Amino acid sequence: MNAPDKTPSPKTSFAHRLWTVIDIIGVRLRFILLMVIVGVIAAKWETIMNYYDRWTRPAQVTAAAHADEIEYFCAMHPFVIRPVPGKCPICGMPLSKRTKTAHGSATAPTDPGVLAQVQLTPQKMQMGRIGTSPAAYRLLTRQIKAFGVVDYDETHRATITARTKGRLEKLLVNYVGQKVKKGEVLAEIHSPDLQLAEEELIAAVAAQKDQPTGEAHLAATSLVAAARQKLWHWGLTEPQIDALIKRGAAQNTEDILAPISGIVTEKKVLQGKTVMEGDDLYTIADLGRVWLQAKVFESEMQDLAAGTAVEVTTTAYPNETFAGRITFIAFSLEAETRTIAARVEVDNPDYHLKPGMYASALIRLPVGKIIELDPGKLATTQPAPLPNDLDPRPLVQAYLAVTGILAQDKTDATAAGKVEQEAQALVSEAPQQSDLVALGNATHGFAAKSLDDQRAALQPITAALVNILHAVPTPGLSLYVAHCPMAKADWITASRDIVNPYKGADMLTCGSITGAITPSAATQASALSHSERWARGYYCPVTPDRLYDQAAHCPADKALTKYVQIEKSLAVPESAVINTGTRQIVYRETVPSSGTFDMLEVKLGPRASSDGAEYYPVISGLQADDLIATQGTFLVDAENRLNPGASVQFLGATPAESAKHQH
Repeated sequence: MNAPDKTPSPKTSFAHRLWTVIDIIGVRLRFILLMVIVGVIAAKWETIMNYYDRWTRPAQVTAAAHADEIEYFCAMHPFVIRPVPGKCPICGMPLSKRTKTAHGSATAPTDPGVLAQVQLTPQKMQMGRIGTSPAAYRLLTRQIKAFGVVDYDETHRATITARTKGRLEKLLVNYVGQKVKKGEVLAEIHSPDLQLAEEELIAAVAAQKDQPTGEAHLAATSLVAAARQKLWHWGLTEPQIDALIKRGAAQNTEDILAPISGIVTEKKVLQGKTVMEGDDLYTIADLGRVWLQAKVFESEMQDLAAGTAVEVTTTAYPNETFAGRITFIAFSLEAETRTIAARVEVDNPDYHLKPGMYASALIRLPVGKIIELDPGKLATTQPAPLPNDLDPRPLVQAYLAVTGILAQDKTDATAAGKVEQEAQALVSEAPQQSDLVALGNATHGFAAKSLDDQRAALQPITAALVNILHAVPTPGLSLYVAHCPMAKADWITASRDIVNPYKGADMLTCGSITGAITPSAATQASALSHSERWARGYYCPVTPDRLYDQAAHCPADKALTKYVQIEKSLAVPESAVINTGTRQIVYRETVPSSGTFDMLEVKLGPRASSDGAEYYPVISGLQADDLIATQGTFLVDAENRLNPGASVQFLGATPAESAKHQH
C-alpha cells in the first residue's frame, strides 16, 4: 500500500508562511509595547507618586496631623507631611521636623485679609537672618528731588530807557557786570527839549512868586504843577525837580539815575551817541534774590503748594545750602518731560547763584497735619479726651445726607439743620474737647448758609468729624475719606463711588478715596494715647520730620521756628514692603519668634522718610505693633512662592485656591 503524499500544495504553503510572519510580528510588537509602557512608567514615576500621595494624603494626614504639636515634612516636596519620622516617598530624603501652625491644624481658616501663610524653621530663620520690627507711628516727611535752572527774579529787574531825545554826553557806567546802587548816576544826557521844559518850570515858579494872591497866583500854581508833571514823565525824579527849582537855572545836561540796585546785565549805548525817546540804555538785575525754575515730576506733585520750604544746592558750592520757598506753580505740564515748573525764590546775598546755573532742589512735605499752637497756653496741657460713650452715628447720617444734597448743587435747610443739631448735641457732652469745639464752631449757623458757604464750611466740619471718628468706634458703619484735588478738601463717604459735594455737576466724579474709617481702626486709634499719635515742639519747614525743644532759627533760611502739633503716621520700613506691580505685600509674624508669617496686602501712601530712614505710611491693612518682617523679607516671600504646597497645608486651600495666592 502506498503512503499518502505529504507535500503541501502551493496554496496551503503560502497561507502557513503568512501566518507565521504575522505571528512573529505580533510577538515583537507586544514586546515593544511592553517596553514602551515600562519606559513611560519609569519616566513619569515621580509624577504618578505625587498624584497618588495627593489622592491618599487627606485621609492619612487629617487623622494624624492633629495628634501632636509636631509634624514632619519634606523640604523638597512640602506637600509631603507625616505625623511620624521617616523618609520622603518621592525623593527618599529624611523628613524634617517642625511645629504645627499657630492655627492649630492644617485646615484651620486664616485671619481675614491673609493671602497666604508660610512657616520657616529656626534654622532657616537664622540662616536667612530674618528680622522683624513693629509697625509704629512716626513723624514722616515726603521728599521730592527736583532739578532746575537759576534765573533772574523778574520782579527785581529793570530796563532804563531814554525818556526824551538827546545826546549822551557822559557814561558813568561803562561795562556789563558793574554794580550800581539805587539812585546812582548812570549817564548824563543833553536834551534841548528837556532843557526847555526845565526853563518853563523855572519861569512858572518865578511867576508864582510875583503873584502871591489872586487868580494870577492860582494860574501860576497850575503852570508849576503842569511843568513838574512834564519833567517827571521825562524821567526826572522829585528830588531832581526840587533841586532844579532851588537852583533857579536849567543845566546843560541832566542825570539818568538807576531805579534799582543790582548788576548791569546789558549796556546798549556808547558815550556821545544820540538817542531817541524809548531807546534802551541799560538793563539792571538785582541778584540778591533769584528764581529757580524747578521741574517736578507729575507723579510727585501731590500736596505741592506755594509757601513750601526748599533747600537748594549746586555743584559749584557743594558745601553751601541755599534756602528758598515756592512762590508759584505752573498751571500746565510740559508734555515732553511730564514735569511741572515750580518757581522757587532763593535769597542770594553773596551772589553765588548765577543765572543759567543748574541747581538741585530738595522739597520736604510733612505727611501729617500741622496745627500751630500758643506755647504759653498749650505747651504743658493735653486736650480733653472724648467720652467713651460718645455716639457720632446720628451726626454721620445727617452729614452723609447733606453731602448728597450738595453734590446736586442744592441746599436743604432741614438736612443742614439736622447736622447743626446733632453736632451741638455732641458738643454738649464734652464742651472743652478740642475736636468737638472745632465741630461746634464749624456747624454754627450751618442751616442758614448759602450753597457756596455750606461747601466752604464742609471742609472744617469734615476735619473735625474725621478726628472724632478715628477716636470713637462706630459699629455698623463702613466709612471712607475722599479727597477733591480741585477744592483741596476732604469729605466722608459711605461708598467707594465718588460723588463730589464741593464741585457738584461740574465735576461730580472728581476725586479719589484716600483712606478708610472702620470700627476696628477706630477702636485701635482710641486705644492709643495722645503722645503716640501727635508730637509737639518747635517746627522748621525745611526739616518737618524734626521738632526742636526750644525756639530757634531754622538752619537754612534763619526763619524763627513755630510751636506746633504734628500728626504722626502709622509706618513700616521700606525693606518690609514687596511691590508686585499690582499690589503691595508685607509679611506679618503671627506670634513672636514662631517663624510663621502671614502674607498681607496693604495700602500704602507715597514713600517718606524719618530720621534719615525710608518708610511707607500705612493707609490700611495693618495696625500699630504688628510684627512685620523687615530683614530678609524677600527670602520669606521666595519661600512662600517656591513652596505653593505650603499654602495648601497651612491654609486648608484647594490647589486652585492656592494658585490665586501666587504673585
